[in-house]
Amino acid sequence: MKKIVCAALALVMLLGLCACGNKKDDGPVTFVMLDEPLSTEQYGIAFKKGNTGLAEKVKATLDEMLSDGTFAEITAKWELSDMSCYEQASVKNPEGAGENPDADGRTTLTVGFDAEYPPYGYKDESGAYVGYDLDLAAEVCSRLGWELIPQPIDWDSKDMELDAGNIDVIWNGMTMTGRESEYTWVGPYVDNSIVFVVTDKSGISSKADLAGKTVITQSGSSALTALTDDPGDGSNDENLALTASFKKLEQIADYNTAFMNLETGVVDAVAVDIGVANYQLASRNG
Repeated sequence: MKKIVCAALALVMLLGLCACGNKKDDGPVTFVMLDEPLSTEQYGIAFKKGNTGLAEKVKATLDEMLSDGTFAEITAKWELSDMSCYEQASVKNPEGAGENPDADGRTTLTVGFDAEYPPYGYKDESGAYVGYDLDLAAEVCSRLGWELIPQPIDWDSKDMELDAGNIDVIWNGMTMTGRESEYTWVGPYVDNSIVFVVTDKSGISSKADLAGKTVITQSGSSALTALTDDPGDGSNDENLALTASFKKLEQIADYNTAFMNLETGVVDAVAVDIGVANYQLASRNG
């Protein structure tokens, strides 16, 4: 009997080793972006509604940067040149918001940003906050003689932070589209698409293939809005039908964790802005 038990245990161990070997043979996954975008939109720099004085100072300085080529240099550094649309930018103040001057003697600019949203704003390997939007803000502050204070925020709390005066501006891949009446804007400055990222082993090659799958996106993101918002006029019915076909739509605090969940097979797809998707594909696919 002992021999039989030992033989059975040996067989179980052998099968386990074979399974591990097969898993290793699968190799690392490669992230793939689906060709069909979920939606298109534009980014802007968001100020508290009516804060036109500060918005105009920032806009005038960005205009100087555009004229002397600095804006283009920073944009090229972060490989976003093909998405840039700052030539269309203006200060946009919602109707009835009023126009408030900026505080006299300003010496700082506190920029609210998601610290896990590369390439727009994130913490690098040295622990420093870096990114495209932070580079633009740093150059603006340098020219105006201000100190840049990069302030990481919970993206879900961005409006509360702005309204409370804890930050002066939300400058971090902030979607203007559909939010025009909620803030005073400088923009647009980036043309953005929301896309789906899957793995090369998923068998998913189109949005239709997401039926019955688990999709994840960031809480409070424009991707979540595109997947769940019902304006009541039928304009988003196609996306709502797509979401209804999912097995599950999950929300998470940051995209870095979302992509780790995709890599490990916890979810089947990530809905994300194309700039973030491009960064993740470049950094993770090698």
